Amino acid sequence: MTEFRLLGPLEVVDDAGADVPLPAGKPRALLARLLLDAGRVVPVETLVEAIWAEPVPPSAFKVLQVHVSQLRKALGPERIETRPPGYALSAAPDEIDLARFESLAEAAAEAGDAARRAELLGRALGLWRGPALAELREEPFARAAARRLAELRLAALEQRADAELELGRHERLVANLEELVEAEPLRERLRRQLMLALYRSGRQADALARYRDGRRLLVRELGIEPSPALQELERAILRHDPALEQPGSSRPRARGCVVCADLRLRELVAPLADDARELLLVELAADAADLARRSAALEPFRDAGTRVASFTSTDPDADLVRLAREQEAELLVVAGTAPPPAAPCDVAVAPRPELPFRPDAPVLVPFGGGREEWAALELGAWLARAHGLPLRLLGPEASGARRDASRTLAAASLALQRFAGTAAEPVLVAPGANGILSQRGSVIVAARSRPELVRRTEVPLLFVTPGLRPSGLAPEQTLTRFTWSIGEIPSSVPGSSQHLHNTT
Repeated sequence: MTEFRLLGPLEVVDDAGADVPLPAGKPRALLARLLLDAGRVVPVETLVEAIWAEPVPPSAFKVLQVHVSQLRKALGPERIETRPPGYALSAAPDEIDLARFESLAEAAAEAGDAARRAELLGRALGLWRGPALAELREEPFARAAARRLAELRLAALEQRADAELELGRHERLVANLEELVEAEPLRERLRRQLMLALYRSGRQADALARYRDGRRLLVRELGIEPSPALQELERAILRHDPALEQPGSSRPRARGCVVCADLRLRELVAPLADDARELLLVELAADAADLARRSAALEPFRDAGTRVASFTSTDPDADLVRLAREQEAELLVVAGTAPPPAAPCDVAVAPRPELPFRPDAPVLVPFGGGREEWAALELGAWLARAHGLPLRLLGPEASGARRDASRTLAAASLALQRFAGTAAEPVLVAPGANGILSQRGSVIVAARSRPELVRRTEVPLLFVTPGLRPSGLAPEQTLTRFTWSIGEIPSSVPGSSQHLHNTT
């Protein structure tokens, strides 16, 4: 069996265990990009943009064909299929280390026994041979992809640490957790795990010192206090709470936070926070002179379920991405025209944040079944549930020889009912902005920016981009269902298809 290895230096190993010689340069980058979407068609335009920086040379499309031919010679002609509008790499999931890693991690998430979780996650982490895509870091696609893969590895390390703590293996965890906290000092889940491991090892003073170190860093870097979960752990350590010795007491808050970087959007997103999820309101100041005003504007909204942060920033995109990563955010909400690049979580961009939100009509989600649209569908369902509003899925009506989108909408509705416990009404509309705007709604949640829609809408718009790691927007059952690594539509949904392109 041929093995394609992405979790470390890019390698291909044949049935006999020998390395398959690969052409150097851009053909290697092309292979890595195809492997990230193995089994799925990657459009030619996407591949060109992935391996050529702007401005793309006019010859890029012809040179891409040459690179495909070189890879076919190295791997066999059947490995890279030509399928309009691009190419697809043909490989079984067990031939790709990334697919095996994700399968093991998903199985661990569903396992109830801590020993079984630790064993599965140990096997998954054992597939890593070093930083992913490091030798391709100069290619346009590689940095974001490498960050996404590193995020998956870090999440697996955190999950294994939880399982090991449940099994009472705290003493042997300390050194590894110290190293991880040193590398990711603002990641609160790792700090919680280290504090608990130290406390259970009889090192109460060291556990409290790690809390103080983390608090100083959070206040200095972000201007915020530690999360309630971390504060409660410190208080429990101080009072020698017997519950800290019980299995399962290491488990983190059930869900990550929602980061909202514009106060005008607070009313729309605030209900997304609940007992298991915080809201983090952020105001970025252009300079120190503006910082006091920004901080004062946030103060009325700080309470038990909401933390606030204000700091100066010369690179808002990078600082918001860093904040979302370090606070384990599940959703980042920003105003603007484009999402920050390489965000770890899903990003909702509001191009017109000044539009008032009035929760008196359905949440509208234009949906065509594409892989990137599931994040928008999740957020639409989440908003509808949080505000107690109906959810309406919009698809194009029949036009000429093209059938209507009712089958696609039915598949999405069934998926929501099964995995999210949310009902959705399918509605057929005319294609384009006219069809969407013909429906009365409180907010429109879509997967791609539409200039005409932005210009004409009278209700808030959110354009949603999937993050680097699996989304956590919907209820627990959906956490491994609607991610780019699993598939475009859950295969268990009757009538689903991996390539439905009737978009509104």
